[in-house]
Amino acid sequence: MYSSRDYRETDFSSLELIYHDAVMGQGRRGYSDEQVQLWAAFPYLFRDDFSRLVRSGYTRVMTMHNIPVAFATLNPDHYLALIYVLEQHSGRGLAGRLCEEMEQEARRRGVDCLTTDASVLSRPMFEQRGFRLLDQQQVHKAGETFTRYIMEKKLG
Repeated sequence: MYSSRDYRETDFSSLELIYHDAVMGQGRRGYSDEQVQLWAAFPYLFRDDFSRLVRSGYTRVMTMHNIPVAFATLNPDHYLALIYVLEQHSGRGLAGRLCEEMEQEARRRGVDCLTTDASVLSRPMFEQRGFRLLDQQQVHKAGETFTRYIMEKKLG
């Protein structure tokens, strides 16, 4: 049903949409409407940053019938920078599958400890995958404050 593959340049606009849809569809479970609006707009408001993460990192895309429905990005090699799933495909283990692929790729690249900044929503998935909490931070963007969790997983 689902398959994964490396990122292709033709995927870029789909990844922007996946990111936006995932935040809009799931974000209100842990964030205010104002926070969700700002967070969901990241690929558009900060297009250069989003583009750099996706295009210069290692990005995997999960597809259904060759249509992108989820993605994850390592950038740099020891940091899981992005992992997003379309709302209608959430809860099906895609984030966990992509996380496993990112861990495998990080190991292949010689990384022994993978880190990430998890949201309130993604923290449980990372904990289930063996990541441990290192710190909690408050991040301020455009007048909004977001809680994020600095997490790591020894890959050994």
